[in-house]
Amino acid sequence: MVDHVFSAGLHRISLEVYGHNPRARHAYERCGFVHEGTLREALLWEGDRIDAHVMARLRDDPFPT
Repeated sequence: MVDHVFSAGLHRISLEVYGHNPRARHAYERCGFVHEGTLREALLWEGDRIDAHVMARLRDDPFPT
């Protein structure tokens, strides 16, 4: 999917993943996404405040092996 987006001409893909989902963050890291920052307590989820982690990948970033 990432290769398809970059072949369409985009230079950057970014996303947010929430702190209560570390497995998703790990999956994105395995696809080459880099943690760029944290939006502290950005989500109210079932009465708890959850951090949102901003991640991105650039076209020229190496794909992890």
